[in-house]
Amino acid sequence: MGTSRSKPDSPPQRPFVPPWADQDPAAPPPAPDANLPPGQPPGQPQPPTPAAPQPQPQPADIAPPRRYSGFRTALGNFASSGDRREARTALGHWARTSTGGSRAGVARVARAARTGGAALAGVARAGAGLAPVAGALDVRTLAGLSVNVAIDRIVDAFCPPGILDEDVARLAIGEALATALSGIDTFDPAALDANAVRVATLTFVGELVFVQVAGDGGQSLAAAPSPTAAAQREADLRSLVREVADVIGTPILEAAGNVLTPAAMTNLVSRLVQAVEAEISTWE
Repeated sequence: MGTSRSKPDSPPQRPFVPPWADQDPAAPPPAPDANLPPGQPPGQPQPPTPAAPQPQPQPADIAPPRRYSGFRTALGNFASSGDRREARTALGHWARTSTGGSRAGVARVARAARTGGAALAGVARAGAGLAPVAGALDVRTLAGLSVNVAIDRIVDAFCPPGILDEDVARLAIGEALATALSGIDTFDPAALDANAVRVATLTFVGELVFVQVAGDGGQSLAAAPSPTAAAQREADLRSLVREVADVIGTPILEAAGNVLTPAAMTNLVSRLVQAVEAEISTWE
């Protein structure tokens, strides 16, 4: 598929959730302390702080052999026929077997949900006329820029290049904001009303699910009759996932109301991803 991933998914008989899935980059070492303890020469490194032990995957978290087999076979059938029912069958296989269930599916994109959730919260605050949280970009300062430039600035601020799994977060939040601000040439924070935030959030959730599907699909769409048909199949698959995100996610968003903090938005995004993947897992 045409969507890229910055990290490979775990191969068969490895954990459903790769060990890097929820890791943020290591913090830089602290600056030298001017008030050194007596007898310690300047520039001597401090002993490293021991890393917190990471939980080891339990046997139930280990993927079985041929975890992608049913999914990729059905996806190849969809690529050949273009039959939407085959796409639903493929996605059902994927959600049940390839990911290890919706909880594991959420864990696989935990970092992307966190960085994207912070961006969505920043956008929502700007639309509500509120100052950003401490240390975050004030999206309101982008007023008057072209929409494309403003989106790039938001993506760079909240999902900086170099983070692990950067393609997932950057592509998904960029697509989400472009969809929410479609038809607008000049960025205006007032355009980030409740509906725009809703569209951006649901699009982001759909993209988080879709990029997992795209990464796990391998070369299955090569079974399409032509490159043009393969591109159309990918677009149809993305559209199907977005439809589910809209139907399943809209009531959840309405119940949540305004979500204006990064932590709350991250939690909401994770709930939405899990709900979407749980729905897809029922498809036969």
